[in-house]
Amino acid sequence: MDNSRPNLDSVRHRVLLVDDSAEILDAVARQLGGRFDVSRALTGEQALALLEQDGPFAVVISDYEIKSMKGTELLATVHRRWPETIGMMLTGFVDLDVAVSALHSGRILRFLEKPCPQQRLTEAVEECVFEHCRLVRTRLTAGEVEHSRDALWDFNAALTARIRDQTQALHRLNKFVSDLNGAECLGQIAKLAADAASGMLGGRAVQIELGSSLAELTTGASAGGTLPGERHVEEILAGGGSVGMLVIALRDKDLRGLSIIQRELLSAIAAATAVASYNVLRRLERDEAQQAAILALARLAEQRDNETGKHLERVSLFCRLIAEGLREDGHCNDVISDAWIEDLARSAPLHDIGKVGIPDAILLKPGKLTPEEWAVMKRHTDIGAQTLRAVIIDNRNQSFLQMSLDIAWCHHEKWDGSGYPRGLAAEEIPLSARILAVADVYDALTTVRPYKEAWDHHRAIEWIRQGMGSHFDPRTAEAFIARHARADFIRARLADSADDLVGCQRAMGKAG
Repeated sequence: MDNSRPNLDSVRHRVLLVDDSAEILDAVARQLGGRFDVSRALTGEQALALLEQDGPFAVVISDYEIKSMKGTELLATVHRRWPETIGMMLTGFVDLDVAVSALHSGRILRFLEKPCPQQRLTEAVEECVFEHCRLVRTRLTAGEVEHSRDALWDFNAALTARIRDQTQALHRLNKFVSDLNGAECLGQIAKLAADAASGMLGGRAVQIELGSSLAELTTGASAGGTLPGERHVEEILAGGGSVGMLVIALRDKDLRGLSIIQRELLSAIAAATAVASYNVLRRLERDEAQQAAILALARLAEQRDNETGKHLERVSLFCRLIAEGLREDGHCNDVISDAWIEDLARSAPLHDIGKVGIPDAILLKPGKLTPEEWAVMKRHTDIGAQTLRAVIIDNRNQSFLQMSLDIAWCHHEKWDGSGYPRGLAAEEIPLSARILAVADVYDALTTVRPYKEAWDHHRAIEWIRQGMGSHFDPRTAEAFIARHARADFIRARLADSADDLVGCQRAMGKAG
């Protein structure tokens, strides 16, 4: 509504009289003066000028015959330009046809004869004023309805957009949680959380750190560019403590801060990240404790053998090196996953656990074994498999235990079928056992034993090369040989100390 125009109450009392006789104008004005605010015009042009400059008026009362134009023409023009102003004709020219024509062509509400009694004139003007008010109110109501309709349309559009955005955010949040279920490490979780936070919060820069007090378990990820000075920090809490921190740009590219919905999304991302991180950390702790127990169990067997102190650690790392090499070379990608490699590294130390069942006189004999003694020695593979099979019955969901059984049972099998205990050949031998065979032989060749000196690295590598296709799986041996420099580094870093060698010699002396 235009607030510069007179309001309805002020306009409803305004009447414009048009007649080319000043005396008639004065007479009619006196009749209406007590109830209405009356203006006067002697011509049609004056009337239109008054309407333009001093309008609006509720009613225009015109004579039929005025200078320069008919009253019907004036009132038709008034109706066209000021549709809420009511036209009324007051004339001494009485003709039925003229009256009917005037009512239609001039859009006139009332047609009265001059002279007109005051009461009748007043009632007619009041009727015209009432119609004027009705038209104005109709216009105002229509405007309000239109405004309300526009406002409702805008509200519906905003609500639809908000529902769409929230639905998309919920879908992305659901996908994020689903992806977290497949994450196997803190690095994957951090990357998923950073991408989700940046994507759901308008592409803002995000940085996330996850981990525990153990430095080697700390990792991070970022998304959306470099963090600016203004930041929002969301701590990632789980298990009664902090497992990380999610830092996000406080404002987006349009300098808008975080909305309530965005803060709720951020809290949901942090909560889901916390649960996934806590589970991984607890799993790592359990695996670490379990691995310590496995190593302790494996060392019980090693203590009775003539192998030296860091043999188990080296063999485990050699196995990891070979498995990762096979995958890098494009072999066995349908089998070798990150989880499979972790199981292999954990299982490798148990390869000789069956030696706990071999008598000391045979196990620790420094010289060559007799055929009968060798038959007993070879039983350590079956003993190891039987031992681990019993453990698997009580721990059905431990995948690495099944791999441990395969390794303990089959690591002395040979590619050409000449190994023991079952004479398996080629791919009948489990992949884990084929890998362990290369790692175990290399370590045995390059370490000191009471009955032999340590071979140098290159001589041991050449021995393995010669055994490709007979003793060793060719692809497995090739992957190890291609990475022999890294194997040599592991061998040197975890070389046995003098104390390890003295301990081995003492054990051999007791056996003798």
